[in-house]
Amino acid sequence: MNDESSGERPDDSAERILFEIRNQVAWITIDSPDRGNALTPAMRDRLGSLMRGLNGRFEARAAVITATGDRHFCTGADLGSPPQPAPRPEGAPQPAVGEVRRMMLDGQLTLMPSVLDCEVPVIAAVNGTAAGIGAHLALCCDLVVMADHARFIEVFARRGLVPDGLGAWILPRLVGLQKAKELVFLAEDVPAEEAQRLGLCNRVVPGADLRDAATEWAERLASGPTRSFMLSKWLLNRSLDVDRRTLEDNEAWAVELISGTEDAAEGVASFLERRDPSWRGF
Repeated sequence: MNDESSGERPDDSAERILFEIRNQVAWITIDSPDRGNALTPAMRDRLGSLMRGLNGRFEARAAVITATGDRHFCTGADLGSPPQPAPRPEGAPQPAVGEVRRMMLDGQLTLMPSVLDCEVPVIAAVNGTAAGIGAHLALCCDLVVMADHARFIEVFARRGLVPDGLGAWILPRLVGLQKAKELVFLAEDVPAEEAQRLGLCNRVVPGADLRDAATEWAERLASGPTRSFMLSKWLLNRSLDVDRRTLEDNEAWAVELISGTEDAAEGVASFLERRDPSWRGF
């Protein structure tokens, strides 16, 4: 245990994940520039908890994930802050078989789904280098805006590792299987302009304009038909994983659900009345 009796200080790094809501946009900022905005286990868990906390709420109708500074978005896991092992009997190996698997399932493989499954649109505002799980954190967002000096790096092969944090799932869906293998095997830097050409990001802007560009899109989404976005995201994220018949069922249910919302009624009424719609988010 991390307490005074063990001589270890509690991990307070979760405080380096900043959170605020402005104009119905949740801003989540990784604030650890002195460590490349790398994620400790506590920071990772805090970030995932904040993402899950946006579901079923009305205060925020869009979210932005970004970081402090102009050098690093997130350079991956903070290797200087390993998770604390579970108590074990004398003579037990460290790690025991199954412990690394459990660490993954409870760690990165909890964080990335919290972004993919978030019920509001999520924008990554990539202010600098995004490497390893930092790259995958950005790529799991719905929209990606990059500063022109930013870059992605599939860094794992440089360390003799395999891609984690759902990298092997998200990359082929964005760039195709052959290109994904190239990015993973060669582990070369992907500058912002190249990332946009490959489909890894939606927009590249000068670094000084990144926050304004992310704000523009986020506030536009936050003032839009929130349940329409939620169900559209649900359909699109599942479209490559199901057969046509299953997607037909998913689509039919999505139309059933959206037809009962006030925003759907407003959309039809505003069209018939030839006026701009006023979306309420439900």
